[in-house]
Amino acid sequence: MPLIAELGEDEAYPQPSAGYDFHERTVSRHLVHRATVSEVFITGWQTAGPYDFLLGAQWPRTHGFYRLPGDDRHDPVLMAETIRQAGLLVSHVGFGVPQGHHFAMDDLSYTVDLDRLAIGTRPASLMLRVSCQDVRMRHRRLLSLRVEIEAERDGQPVGHGSGQVSVIPPQTYRRLRGRDGLYPAALLPGTPTTPALVGRENAADVVLTPARQPGSWLLRTDSRHPVLFDHPVDHVPGMLVLEAARQAAQRLRHPEPVVPVEVVTSFDRYIELDQPCLVRAWLEPGVDKRRVPVRVTLEQDGRTAADCRLVTEPLAPAPARLDPPAFLESPPAFHETCEGLQIAS
Repeated sequence: MPLIAELGEDEAYPQPSAGYDFHERTVSRHLVHRATVSEVFITGWQTAGPYDFLLGAQWPRTHGFYRLPGDDRHDPVLMAETIRQAGLLVSHVGFGVPQGHHFAMDDLSYTVDLDRLAIGTRPASLMLRVSCQDVRMRHRRLLSLRVEIEAERDGQPVGHGSGQVSVIPPQTYRRLRGRDGLYPAALLPGTPTTPALVGRENAADVVLTPARQPGSWLLRTDSRHPVLFDHPVDHVPGMLVLEAARQAAQRLRHPEPVVPVEVVTSFDRYIELDQPCLVRAWLEPGVDKRRVPVRVTLEQDGRTAADCRLVTEPLAPAPARLDPPAFLESPPAFHETCEGLQIAS
């Protein structure tokens, strides 16, 4: 089993141990930073080279949160969470990062084939081929790496993705955040947007609150949500950012139900829980009228904290009577740049 240990300031990481069979059981929830066992999607791992790994993953036939209308296909956003978990696991078992270290994902992207995501009579068992690129070490400790992932289901490609992962020791994280381990109280959740407008059935799963400006919303952070806030954090989780982008894209394309088959997201700074965050979205021109690009930004204190580009595809062939969506004028670009990290908690 993987070794998770606490180390002194100057101690090197121990050598990682071997993995175990694919798809027999989930890996330890601590390896993917989940408190709930049912939210662990990685089910096994093996080394395939110094920087290469084979991972097993499994998606349930239906998930309480990551699900699409009709329950005919798996939600593509499951791919984002799987990539997040894969990056954390590889860092722990492949490079010996101890428990208690913090992780940041500077960017995350994926592309899926919607036709390969059909829900069958069994859970979707995936094989992930993980290649670690741009591996940076210091004193035999991992600083950062990029995971490139190819996902297969029953021997057929399902999609691919990548993520840039940075490792932050506890002492550095405390200095960076300046909160002495305290978790700030989140703002009270605002009134949710009508669930049907953002592709949701339950108001508790809506992460957008209406705002006055068209194409804009306030981020709705409910720390009681059992999936998005699986464990206590001191900032807005990255998967909540992706969910906000997905719901904003669906709102722009309503009433046609769409799914994000491609996502490219950069996390530029922490989004604080105790401050308002503005979500802005607009449609971008595309070659294929069925595959419409949507740009979404999350802004706090007048600065862009996250930038998402989604390619949305209808769940079913679009009726001929539906007109192509109108394009919103892009909002003014922010030219200010900053350094920061969005923790992949």
